[in-house]
Amino acid sequence: MNIYERNIEKCLVNLSRSHVKCPSKSCSNIVQVIGSGIDHVRCRCSHQFCISCKQEPHFPSTCNAYRVYMDEVFRNGDLISDYNAITQVKGRNCISCNNFIEKNGSFYFLNQSMSKLDFFFFLGGCNHMTCRCGAEFCWSCIGYWKDHYAPDGTFRCPKEAVPLQEEILAKQHNQSRRYYYNAIYHRRERAFQIQSKQNENAKRLLGTIPLEKGTLFNATLIKSQIDKRESVLRHLYEMVKYIGYLHRICEFLAVSAEGYGNNPSEFRNSLQPFETIVFNMSQILEGGKGYKAIEQIKQLHITSEKLIERLRRAVTLRELRRINTTGYVTS
Repeated sequence: MNIYERNIEKCLVNLSRSHVKCPSKSCSNIVQVIGSGIDHVRCRCSHQFCISCKQEPHFPSTCNAYRVYMDEVFRNGDLISDYNAITQVKGRNCISCNNFIEKNGSFYFLNQSMSKLDFFFFLGGCNHMTCRCGAEFCWSCIGYWKDHYAPDGTFRCPKEAVPLQEEILAKQHNQSRRYYYNAIYHRRERAFQIQSKQNENAKRLLGTIPLEKGTLFNATLIKSQIDKRESVLRHLYEMVKYIGYLHRICEFLAVSAEGYGNNPSEFRNSLQPFETIVFNMSQILEGGKGYKAIEQIKQLHITSEKLIERLRRAVTLRELRRINTTGYVTS
């Protein structure tokens, strides 16, 4: 019976465009998608994903743009280290030209994202190094390679092994890729930003709202004020989540603006207004006071929703142009 039910579920997902299985490995729910213009799906297990590619939500960029962007992010290592970081590396200076060389396992390479590094040839997995300047030396003792052969033909290092040197190198950016680095910034903000800190800012803002007069000795009014403040705090917590959602939109707006197979001109002008709203919301949570600050957050939320609707229309027009070009619609 269990096998039969699983096969029924597979048939439902395969034959119906409105039913999607949650891609989370720990979830077996089937989500029914009702309506059009939906940029992502949230399952009952709280997992969110794109309807088409089943990856994380990436509105307003295309699925292909998302894949190309993520390939580059992982290739550059911009998620495991700060893209603006100062990096400490160990290596050697060439015995002849004094260029700094980094050794990674049994491979020796030029890291183009670092400054001051040079490249050299990889000869097997041994200590025989040949620099670009032509000098041949030993990686272990930093002695000339020609001095490693005794008159009787035996091979040995003429000196003891020398400890590795350390260099502090700053990772450099390609200035023509500023939208890519904007995307990385927003990804880091939503991935590594401590949400508890934003929640603490929400509590601080709530603390700036004074109790109404006359509630000190009235139990009914006190309870009413407490319920009201709890409702406001829940609203502020939702705004914290909404700021993370706007960071995600800013990230994939920057992906679309960078190109990656899209028409970037449609999205470049939308990035700055969203970034301004995210910044202002965060500043109000951190330093705002009273109901005036909450009203300001409300107005920013209304403005951002209008901008999101404009984005959805732009994405719809992009899909219509793609359909007219290719002549078919995918499910």
